[in-house]
Amino acid sequence: MNVNKLPTEILQQILKRVAMGPEQNMATAAPALRRHLLGVCFRWREIILNMAELWTFVRIYLIKTEYEGKETTFQNALATLDLNLSRTSSQLLDIYWHTSLDVSHVTQLFKVINTRAPFCRWRSLEIDIDFWHSYRLHSIQSDDRYSNLESLKIHWCQREGLLPLINSTISSNFRSFHNIGAYTPADLLRDRISNIMSRATELTLPNFGAALLPPLPPQITTLSIWSMTLQNTAHIHDLTVHLSPSISQFFDHDWSSLVSLDVLFTRTQHSHPLPQQTILFPRLQTLVVREGRFRPLISISAPSLVSLRLERGHESVEKANRSLFDTISHPSYTVTSMGKLEIGFPLSPMVLASVIRDFSAVELLGFGFDDSYDGWEVIRHVICERRYVKVEWSERLKDNFMAGVKILKLQMNWILGDDAFENPWKEYTAKIFEDIPGKQLETIRCSWPRGDSWELSRLNWEKSHSKVDGSKQEEGHCAL
Repeated sequence: MNVNKLPTEILQQILKRVAMGPEQNMATAAPALRRHLLGVCFRWREIILNMAELWTFVRIYLIKTEYEGKETTFQNALATLDLNLSRTSSQLLDIYWHTSLDVSHVTQLFKVINTRAPFCRWRSLEIDIDFWHSYRLHSIQSDDRYSNLESLKIHWCQREGLLPLINSTISSNFRSFHNIGAYTPADLLRDRISNIMSRATELTLPNFGAALLPPLPPQITTLSIWSMTLQNTAHIHDLTVHLSPSISQFFDHDWSSLVSLDVLFTRTQHSHPLPQQTILFPRLQTLVVREGRFRPLISISAPSLVSLRLERGHESVEKANRSLFDTISHPSYTVTSMGKLEIGFPLSPMVLASVIRDFSAVELLGFGFDDSYDGWEVIRHVICERRYVKVEWSERLKDNFMAGVKILKLQMNWILGDDAFENPWKEYTAKIFEDIPGKQLETIRCSWPRGDSWELSRLNWEKSHSKVDGSKQEEGHCAL
């Protein structure tokens, strides 16, 4: 089908989806994609130039060293910025900010911004690098307010910069604050985000512990912090803790609202006694445990869990396997998942068999491989031939082995993602369906280190399998 024969309205939606690029890399993807699409043909160029929403992501990347003694180059950069901003009409803007300029260039830059993109039109702002201390931002800015700003992400936080101005002028529209950098003293940060803290519902401070912050306001529901020293938790829905906490730090807190938890626990010895009490997470649906330390899971009760992800981090594969096996084999272990179980490291045959046995209700089962041959052997011995289904298992466990799994996800951690490695895996994936006929398994997915993936459904495999059988029968008739 010729894309240019599509109605303009449909083509606009297609170009909009393509031009926005991947959300996690908007800073570089969106402008680059726009440039490529503008050069395809005259019709596409006209459509893109007249779609204001395609220009709302604004990348302001101006570095002093690039313009020293090159005034014409700087003026050309400002002219390009001015032209791009003029195409945004009155749309709200998403700003990526990476600048370090002298005072004269700062003044010229803000003349363009105040004319074309006043603060009241800023919807989100990511400050990769703010201006250095060679100027006073307050003397340059207008009295405009960040009345529509919803999200602020900062990598470098300066004493004199945009942060104090934003903190004093944001409105009730503000929702999300991320401070990624670790170069701001905690007391200074508290002073700079007092109003932000009173309005944000999502707070990310991976380099600051909760003890360094004022008490969390009740409207904050999503929290990412360095250390686990919280006072009030009843309002937290999503929690990420970056520094290894002890499982005991979760006791004596109200987790009635917690839906998602991402944590890496402190290193514990197997001889260390487990706490006698159990922590109840009544609404927890997503749990991620990192660094291969799974033993604290024995003290957790999560009856509503839908997704469980386990990562080994810097632990060796052997230690992570041993920790996982000891954990799920413990008589007090109750954590299971009704939806997804993803294990990001290679499993030994015994551990994989135990995982399949104890998580028989999961619909998606995923695990990793570091070596093609070992991966094939594990799948063949455990899943296809069931060599590790133990005699002492009950008949119910034997009958339910892999019975609930609809999607098998194979993550290739270090296996090269080229045709020489991918094609044998695709052939072997088809053989899994052949070895497990009539089962509930519907789809097998393979993901590669370079980011792409491949999948085969049982329906497509059966169609291709029937075609092959039909062609063989035709060849037989012809031979007769």
